[in-house]
Amino acid sequence: MANDHDRRVRHWTSVARGLLLLVLAMGGNVDRARAAVPEHSGTLTVAVDLEFRGFDPLKARYLQVGDRSVAMAIEERLFDVDAKGNLVPQLALAAKPSRDGKSWTIKLRKGVVFHDGTLFTADAVVAHWQRMLDPGNHFSGLDLIEPVQSVAGIDDHTVRFTLKHPWAAFKDMLSGPQWIGAYIPSPKAVREGTQDRAPVGTGPYIFKEWLTNDRLVVIRNPRYWRKGKPYLDRVVFRPVPDMQARYAGLRSGESDVIMTDRGTHILQAKEDRSLRVYSHDAAGPYTFILNTAKPPLDDVRVRRALAHAWNQDFLLKADYRGTLPLARDPFDGALSCGDTGYRDYDPALARKLIAAYGRKVELELLGTNTPRGREAGEIMQRLFKEIGVTLKLTPLAEGQMVKRVISGDYQMAGWRLTDFGDMGPYLDASLNSKSKLNYSRYRSPRMDELLNIQQTTIDGKARQKALCGVAKLINEDAVFLYGGGRRVHVIAKAGVEGISRIDHGVIRVSDIWLNGAASPPNRGN
Repeated sequence: MANDHDRRVRHWTSVARGLLLLVLAMGGNVDRARAAVPEHSGTLTVAVDLEFRGFDPLKARYLQVGDRSVAMAIEERLFDVDAKGNLVPQLALAAKPSRDGKSWTIKLRKGVVFHDGTLFTADAVVAHWQRMLDPGNHFSGLDLIEPVQSVAGIDDHTVRFTLKHPWAAFKDMLSGPQWIGAYIPSPKAVREGTQDRAPVGTGPYIFKEWLTNDRLVVIRNPRYWRKGKPYLDRVVFRPVPDMQARYAGLRSGESDVIMTDRGTHILQAKEDRSLRVYSHDAAGPYTFILNTAKPPLDDVRVRRALAHAWNQDFLLKADYRGTLPLARDPFDGALSCGDTGYRDYDPALARKLIAAYGRKVELELLGTNTPRGREAGEIMQRLFKEIGVTLKLTPLAEGQMVKRVISGDYQMAGWRLTDFGDMGPYLDASLNSKSKLNYSRYRSPRMDELLNIQQTTIDGKARQKALCGVAKLINEDAVFLYGGGRRVHVIAKAGVEGISRIDHGVIRVSDIWLNGAASPPNRGN
């Protein structure tokens, strides 16, 4: 009997312990589930790298990486795009191509209203695209959309795009979050000339204020068509050019999310439990652009010598601490081309090429007046010295540097290829001998032929072959020196929830909420 009693005691003790563990486990799961439920309140502060350029395509010309998150908070595109490149309905519901691929019919969402009360209809889409396509407006991105012949409204909620030829990249130009032309602005704000500094869209947040070099503030759109979003009351975007100050501000509580490419900060954040690091790889690597029309860089032997003198791998290890991948072509793995003839570090061959050129080589490198720009320039200066090339470093504000490159008043400059999901339109605009965006002044009949093939064919294999040929010719003629693959890094506090993707460096603030238990009190920004 005593043994039976002991067995019963042990049995019920075991049951009790199991129930206790179950209750504790359920409690833990409940807490985690509660934490995963979006909370509708709070202010998020995002620190980006540069002061904002503006948001009118004709005036701003393009979106910097930090500008993209602001644009997506306020404005919307016809479509988003998923990880597989499929169109996801946004302001548009469906896109149907004609049998010959020369036109697309776009069905638009009904009942959407711009922040200024203007109803979103086909007129807004047509006005936006016609404005960009009008040669008299001198839109800097016109060459990117050259295949678009016309845009017309069929009815209030149907638009038809007519193309000059079938265009494989058309879907990307409707949906790319990195391209300023994809966002549909309020026709009223455009007519009144206020869109650049006080943008109006249909997005989850409404523009409130922009204090130059201090902050740009957006607030919740109470009439947003996606019910339940956004979650935050407001978002404050702050330009903080100094990377050390940006990271220190995150640690001190001045900001909740930052963008950075500083290797030491990224590695430190990965070891800090109070922080989370998000990364995304894309096409469009960092480069140094060479002016192929300006001596001595008009001689391909000199450009090839510089390519072999340049040690990209050393830059990535010394300056980025291995947080960027090596770039050998413009696609960064998005397109598999095999061997594209990348010119590896070979100073002996570089010296032979300079000797064959037979003249003294002195160059000027334009770089940004940032720690990153100075460090990269100093590394290049030392490497070029080893092959007998003198390199003068000229640090400039980014805007000044861009102006000099566009005007052709440069020999070499720090640069980056824009990270389009489909690089075809950008490469055509950047390397076609007839393009106004060909800032390297590169001229090659073979390159023009390859670019024309990839622009006009929708045959996947033929197009890939042409694009890979473009990549190989870039390396053969040393048009760019690669400075690392495009990998963006976002660091956020652990209490910032909802960051699921940062493709093209966009922080989708409409998806973000603050975990009340983990986030600090709202700052009165």
